[in-house]
Amino acid sequence: MGEHNGGRAALVVINFLVFAGTVALNQLSAFPQYAGGLFVVPEAHTTKYGLGVSTEGIFNTTVGNLSATYEIDVTPAGFVFLIWTVIYFWLLLAHLYALILLCRRNAVGPVYTTPPPVLWFICLTNWIAFGLVHGSLYRHGPWMAQHAKVDLWMYRILWHNGLALYTVWTTIAALLNLGIALRYEARLEMQLIVYIVLGCLSGILVLYFILENTVLDRFVRYTITIYPVVVLAMAGIYIKQYQHSTLETGYFIIVLLGTSVFCLVARLGLVIVRAVKSPLYVNNKVGDDPVLSYAA
Repeated sequence: MGEHNGGRAALVVINFLVFAGTVALNQLSAFPQYAGGLFVVPEAHTTKYGLGVSTEGIFNTTVGNLSATYEIDVTPAGFVFLIWTVIYFWLLLAHLYALILLCRRNAVGPVYTTPPPVLWFICLTNWIAFGLVHGSLYRHGPWMAQHAKVDLWMYRILWHNGLALYTVWTTIAALLNLGIALRYEARLEMQLIVYIVLGCLSGILVLYFILENTVLDRFVRYTITIYPVVVLAMAGIYIKQYQHSTLETGYFIIVLLGTSVFCLVARLGLVIVRAVKSPLYVNNKVGDDPVLSYAA
């Protein structure tokens, strides 16, 4: 039987603490006037701020103010950025589930060690974490499909889809930041920036759609939050920018919005059809004794 792994358990806890710190800083950045109070050092009748923090706080402005100041022709409407709330709540559920696994055992041993969930890799780049988490679950999918179906779906719903949500949005945010840098630092023309930002997003979207429906299907079949994020982002760009955009930018926005909606609908349809006609792990062999084969 498997035994507890102190190092792995510590990484799960550290990962949760890092996540909590990230959320805390994100919330403080929305209210910079209160952040400096965390560093107050009272001395007699005066007040000092430690760590070189000024009375204004540790943040000079908010993300919203920066977005409004450095706007480009593909900046989405403000409501789109509420997706951070959804992302953090989804990942909170995933982290709480990971902590619960520290207290559970299955037929092989502690659940967090058999099979290994690779939960801490979220601290690395999101796309690397995305691949590692899906690859890990695929390797142990046949065993989990027989002995831990609930946990199999919890991994898919909380970690796979939660991490996909986070990964796609940070990818879009990175492209927007690239556009801002090209506009306000490199001084490129706005139309060229639109082509670069939306062109990169289009390429990533189409490439991923092709890969996930061919060679990656067995790994990412039930990860479907990729496209809703793109649809939301493009809908926000359309609402805020379309009426004032150039003809070329307007066409690009409409085409990419339509493409993202098509990919979402097509992917949902393919997932349903393949789940019925070609379910995962049906033909996988896990040995005469799947528990011992994985415990070895």
